[in-house]
Amino acid sequence: MTAPAPDASARPLRFGILGAARIAPKALVQPVAKLASAEVTRVAARDRSRAEAFATEHGIAAVSDSYAQVLKADDVDVVYNPLPMSLHAEWTIAALEAGKHVFCEKPFASNATEAAAMVEAAERTGNKLAEAFHYRYHPMMQRIIDLVEAGTIGDVQRVEGNFAVSIGKPDLRWEYATAGGSTMDLGCYPVHWVRDLCGEPTVESATATVDHDDPLIDADLTMELSFPNGATGRVHSSMIADAPDISLRIEGSAGSIVAANPMAPQNGNSLTVMTAGGVSSGPVEAGVSYDHMVRAFVDFVHHDTPFPTRAQDSIANMAVIDAAYVAAGLPERGTVPQS
Repeated sequence: MTAPAPDASARPLRFGILGAARIAPKALVQPVAKLASAEVTRVAARDRSRAEAFATEHGIAAVSDSYAQVLKADDVDVVYNPLPMSLHAEWTIAALEAGKHVFCEKPFASNATEAAAMVEAAERTGNKLAEAFHYRYHPMMQRIIDLVEAGTIGDVQRVEGNFAVSIGKPDLRWEYATAGGSTMDLGCYPVHWVRDLCGEPTVESATATVDHDDPLIDADLTMELSFPNGATGRVHSSMIADAPDISLRIEGSAGSIVAANPMAPQNGNSLTVMTAGGVSSGPVEAGVSYDHMVRAFVDFVHHDTPFPTRAQDSIANMAVIDAAYVAAGLPERGTVPQS
């Protein structure tokens, strides 16, 4: 069943939310409120009272009793899926088969096999599916990509991405059953950064510090990468960091680029470019990453404009994460560990 292509001039694109997730207000509700071309029409949660409180707080007109009812709703064109990672594939595929487009939070799935099934469902039904990697739509990341592609720092030789913060317990990100782990929730970003710049990597090695409460969870993981162009890379993620580190460093044959906080530049960032001609450094002040992303997604659905974080890109990002877990001696998320 294929969702009818909405006419942007006729009515806004209507979003239904699965779950009263913490990310939903800043990632979807607030950006949509700034657009005439979109609106959030309903929400459901496991506990209806939570959905009602969420709807009241954020001015959402309707509350459904279940996720399934959101999928059936006539006032929903797009299902936004910010559920725990372990539920992304199940509810994304169900929404696509119910005739809805889907905007799925990162990381896209528990593993690359699930990601491929989700993409297949989108292709089979003709409905649009994309991953909500908001950083990619902020002008800061596009500026970095443009500098690299222009040869400003010569040929890229090494790229390093870090996302390390402290995450307390209890939290779903510390649970294997919900596809948790530092590489899933945090590392998916720097994995995507280095892929943006150098293409698809091979995971050469990975080492992890496992959680003392659950040895299947990577509290901290570092992977070493190689790329087809000869560059090497390193991605590090940690949920037990003493101090935050959200950074990207690119070393080239003729200079380097260092980006502080390319993940959410609106919260403070800096971009430093060093070449033989000198050093330039300063913030990229260009609005909120989520605003850029949601506007691009609405245009993608309405007008089929490019949206980079979708389809094979989502499968490939999960494949790197899977490979890192295997290299570190840990199971892929979403699989049954062998005793």
